[in-house]
Amino acid sequence: MVHSLDLRLLSVFDAIMSKRSVTQAGNALGLSQPLMSQSLSKLRHYFGDPLFVKTSAGMTPTPRAHDLHEQISEVLRIMKESLEPLPTFDPASSSRTFTFLATDFGAALLLPRLLPLLARRGPRIRVRAITAPGKEVEDVLESGEADIAYGSFRFTSSSIHQKRIYDADYLCMARAGHPTIHGKLTEEMYLNASHALVSPVPCGYEGLENFLIKNISSEKFLITIPSFLTIITTLPHSDILFTVPRLVGVKLAQMMKAQLLELPVAIPGFTVYQFWHERYHKDPANKWFREIMREMYNA
Repeated sequence: MVHSLDLRLLSVFDAIMSKRSVTQAGNALGLSQPLMSQSLSKLRHYFGDPLFVKTSAGMTPTPRAHDLHEQISEVLRIMKESLEPLPTFDPASSSRTFTFLATDFGAALLLPRLLPLLARRGPRIRVRAITAPGKEVEDVLESGEADIAYGSFRFTSSSIHQKRIYDADYLCMARAGHPTIHGKLTEEMYLNASHALVSPVPCGYEGLENFLIKNISSEKFLITIPSFLTIITTLPHSDILFTVPRLVGVKLAQMMKAQLLELPVAIPGFTVYQFWHERYHKDPANKWFREIMREMYNA
C-alpha cells in the first residue's frame, strides 16, 4: 500500500539515482551510512526489486528503478512545491510582460485606463493585447499565452475562473450633422433608418445581432463592418445609425463629437467578465495583474 511507504525514502531513492553511490547520496542528504543502508533495504523490500546493484560503474539502477525514476521525481517535485512558500511579486521592480485577451475595441477601452496605473505601480512592466476566436480562448488561457481574458465568453470547464466586471447595454450613434435625427430617437425612426451591422459579432453580443436581423429589414443594412472601431472612419461620412455598446459609444462620441442616442427599443444587454485559468489562480504576478485590471473600473 502507498500509505505504508515513508515518503522520505523517496528522497533516498532519488539521491542514489543521481549520485550512483550510497555514500555520496548520504552526504548530499546529510544521512549516515547505516541509515542510508537501512533506507535502501526498505525501498528494496517495498518495491520487491534490488533497485540498485553495485558494479564497476557504481550503484547501477535496475530496469525497475529506471521505470520508477520519473514517477518518484514528479512526487518529490510536487511535495517540494507544496511545502515551499509562494513566491512574491514586486511590480515596482518587475519588467514582466503581461498579456490580456480582449476584442479590439475592448483593448481600446482598457489600455487608456491601464497605462496610468502601470506608470505609478509598475513603470517597467509591459503589456500585450491579443485577440482570439471564442472557441480558442480557453486554450490561450491554459497555455499561459494570455494571463487573463476580458469579454462575454462562455466556458463549461471548471478550470476557468471568472469575475464579473460590469453589466453593459447598448445605445445608438449618429453623426452630428444628421439631416433628420437631432438628439432623440423614436421607435419608428430607429426601425426605419439605415443601419450598420457588425459581423462577425463578438462573443456575448448575439442579442444585438439577433434583434437587428429580426426587427429591421435586410435592405436597411447598408454596410457590414468587421469591428465597432470601424465606426471611427465611417460614421462621420454617413447618415447610417450605429448601435454600439455604451462604453464604446461614449468613447467614440468624445473623439468624433457624434450624437449619442438612447435606444427606443429593448435590446438584451451583456455582462463583461474577467477570466483566468486554474493554473495561474494562486500565482502572485497573475493575481496582481487581475486586481489592477479590476481596479481600473473604480479609477
